[in-house]
Amino acid sequence: MKILDTVLLRFVVLLALLLVPGLSVAQDSTEPTATQSVVRNDLQISGVYPHLTVYGIYSQNGGHFLSGHDECGIGAIVPWAGKLWMVNYAPHKPNGSEHKLYSIDEDLQTLTVHPESVGGTPAGRMIHKESNQLLIAHYLIDSDGKVRVISPRDMPMRVTAITRHLTDPANKVYYVDMEGSIWEANVHTLEAKMLFKKPVPGWHGKGATMSQGRLVISNNGELPAGTYKDLLVGGASQNDEEAGVLAEWDGETWKVVERRQYTDVTSPAGIAGGSDGDDPIWAIGWDRRSLRLKLLEDGRWSTYLLPKAALCNDARHGWYTEWPRIREITGGRWMMDMHGMFYDFPKTFSRENSAGIAPIASHLRYIPDFCAWNDRLVLATDETSIQGNELAGQPQTNLWFGQYEDLKTWGPASGYGGPWIDDKVKANTPSDPFLVAGFDRRVIHLAAGRKRPYKAPLGLRASDQLPITKMSEALIGLPRVTVNRGSWHRAAAGFHFTVDKPVTVYLAVDRRGDPELDAAWKATDMQLDWSGYRDTVYERQFPAGKVTIPGNATEHKPGSFGMPHMALIRGDADLKIVPSNDARLTAFDAPDSDAPDGVSEQPLRFTIQIDAEGNGKWSDLEEVTVPGNGYVSHHLPENLQAVWLRVKTDRDCVATAFLHQTSAGGEPNASQADKALFAGLAEVGQAADGALLYPAKRNRNLRVITQDDRFFDFTKAEFAFEPTEADEKLVELLAIEPEFHVDDASVVLTHNGRKLRLPKGDAAFDAPFASGWPRGTREVESERHLANYHGTFYEIPLLFNGSPPIFELMRPVSSHSKQISDFCTWNGLLVLAGARSDAEPDGHVFRDPSQNVGLWFGAVDDLWKLGKPVGHGGPWKSTAVSANAASDPYLMTGYDRKTLTLEADADTEVTIEVDVDHQSGWHIYKTVDLKADQPLEFEFPKGFSAHWVRFRSSQGCTATAQLEYR
Repeated sequence: MKILDTVLLRFVVLLALLLVPGLSVAQDSTEPTATQSVVRNDLQISGVYPHLTVYGIYSQNGGHFLSGHDECGIGAIVPWAGKLWMVNYAPHKPNGSEHKLYSIDEDLQTLTVHPESVGGTPAGRMIHKESNQLLIAHYLIDSDGKVRVISPRDMPMRVTAITRHLTDPANKVYYVDMEGSIWEANVHTLEAKMLFKKPVPGWHGKGATMSQGRLVISNNGELPAGTYKDLLVGGASQNDEEAGVLAEWDGETWKVVERRQYTDVTSPAGIAGGSDGDDPIWAIGWDRRSLRLKLLEDGRWSTYLLPKAALCNDARHGWYTEWPRIREITGGRWMMDMHGMFYDFPKTFSRENSAGIAPIASHLRYIPDFCAWNDRLVLATDETSIQGNELAGQPQTNLWFGQYEDLKTWGPASGYGGPWIDDKVKANTPSDPFLVAGFDRRVIHLAAGRKRPYKAPLGLRASDQLPITKMSEALIGLPRVTVNRGSWHRAAAGFHFTVDKPVTVYLAVDRRGDPELDAAWKATDMQLDWSGYRDTVYERQFPAGKVTIPGNATEHKPGSFGMPHMALIRGDADLKIVPSNDARLTAFDAPDSDAPDGVSEQPLRFTIQIDAEGNGKWSDLEEVTVPGNGYVSHHLPENLQAVWLRVKTDRDCVATAFLHQTSAGGEPNASQADKALFAGLAEVGQAADGALLYPAKRNRNLRVITQDDRFFDFTKAEFAFEPTEADEKLVELLAIEPEFHVDDASVVLTHNGRKLRLPKGDAAFDAPFASGWPRGTREVESERHLANYHGTFYEIPLLFNGSPPIFELMRPVSSHSKQISDFCTWNGLLVLAGARSDAEPDGHVFRDPSQNVGLWFGAVDDLWKLGKPVGHGGPWKSTAVSANAASDPYLMTGYDRKTLTLEADADTEVTIEVDVDHQSGWHIYKTVDLKADQPLEFEFPKGFSAHWVRFRSSQGCTATAQLEYR
């Protein structure tokens, strides 16, 4: 090994101090590695420096055998005192953890882990100008880099935001907790005290700032981490729309601004924590329709809407949004990151000057924070997590360094959203403004009436939270008795009620952990769903008198208890039910077959208006008439110059107005530079180094099993392959079963008993490689899946960690003809197995020809450069179809030029139906006449976009419906 220079020696000493032997429980077939080598610090791959990787555990010789540390996203990054400072976080550790405070020197050679580290779950950061200190997590850092700490013992919280103080800003600040508490602390003495335990509803606290004489805070979830007994305003969510909160406090009174999911709250002061003056305040959030941008100006709130590029952040619990921000970056430029899209954001944004917001690019990287440092853009990441992800041994993540212009080479600036989805609309009342600036192609989907049946309210699963999403028809309308959920860290309470007549009680029981009931309770085949979970429903007969419902003391995982039971009561119409003091009786009307559904045979006229310059001055663009209970896709003019669009209707109605806005798209063949980036990967038909991949648990290395059953560690220290012992448990863990099948028509996925169809790539993907079936899907970035199906990579949202991904919400990333056998993230890098067997090292391929093993390394957003999404297929190919039966859905979102070929062996009408918003159902796009045995080709208009497409034939026949995506 070469002689170490001074910088590297410093790193060695630091590493030796950190890697102290500790607890070592063999869960990776071997003990933790006893010694650690010096880590190379000369590598930079696609903007990632592997030696700057951070982890969750530092006491076990590089192993990870301590519970509660299953995530380590980088929650905050701030340039300060000549260094870049950052913190990483555990999933839920208000009292601290092994996560660290770090700093990086300007030469990027040294990652310092500070001995003052107390860990936890932090993302808050602020520069306090009066004391000239950086406040980040529980740490206060002066201009010389000296670190002081407010102990989590004195301030137990997950620090999500830090702001200026309303009355003593020179000496105090507010700390905002993810659980909802508000603290104040003295920046000189470090004295801290709680001001409010839980003043406003919602969970998973996010942003906060101070201006215009008020503190504004947000949270973005509705899955509880405690109780609502300390609320000062608002209450439990009452419907699917209510989740999270945007709230304000003027020093005396709390007020709920909006009961929606919000993340960052900031102002032109940025990370200075707000303003003592009247700066505007900006807050970003979302609902089921679109992104929401709130503006507080002159004491009044305004709402603006923007499209979503991806749907990975949408879960109601709010866990999967870490941490969308608006922040200043390079050259005085500001940037907003939300729902997988970077946007330019003007520091001057106001009601009369709202121009300047425009999409930059979409991305896969999960980005909790970003900043400018030394003329570079730096993105923090939450990458490899092991929450419900058994295909990684330990969490790890890193930073990305690059330039603003680099972002434009990532994903397309395409987004989806609108002001209305099946919403009740008042005549001549304009919608909120929706962003149209910066997109190449824009189509607005307009629909009159509700396509899906009216959904009667189902109420809450507990008295205080968690809306029921589905229940058996026999249960709807029954009176129910519930109690508050309380903290999920404690057993759920039981309760009782009295009835004056005999009754049948149906008991909804959280099935997690398999709680036991008295044998008198008999299981039924009914169901009740809430927040992604399904209850088992039992029944039991009771005479008049007292009915006692047991508590639920079952842990479905250590420290996590199930929901309290819910009792639904069937009895006579005049039945009297009296709940105990701690329980609540709720009654709902049975579903009404005459409930309003918004259907009308009268045409509906939509008026589309634009704000051309972002100055709040609106003008009519055009009118579109939609048939009664019908649908129209309307393309906006290509030369349209406008910032915002809004819509109104000519009568009261239920309406949908939803936009698909896409980039023009390039040619399917990658540039020469992009081709060179992936040149080391084997094409189908070439000799390849097939392998399976596992970020190790026992050490910091990457475990590799080659296609000929040899075992290696690809080392963190040397970036080299070292042979290791065979491990049958690892073989079993990484075993691959095909996740799709292929028929003549297309690729077929089966999810929740439903078939979904995807485009085909190269025919070679119909069969396994020489190394076996390639990996289908796995978690790569934290809390979302990446799939590689038949030559196309897809991003797929999750609802809960460890649960199957939501395939209906997938979007394509890139198409390829590469022989990729497995993929993962490790050390902040995307790793692809399937290097060419003759590949030479090129900065992305690391290969050891003496051992015939190699891998490709890059960054996750390099995948956009692999190739434009293309493919061919459809739901029918010489398929026997029944009259008026809908085909399987076929994916359309994210593809550019689309050509449809239809053919049938009998005269028939084929109806093309599209799903444009994942919510309002299927809309008839077009009906075409087919003559027997005469193929018909249809080119969808340039810019047309929908999420899924399906077909119906008016006659039983043998039919073909095939699409070519180019």
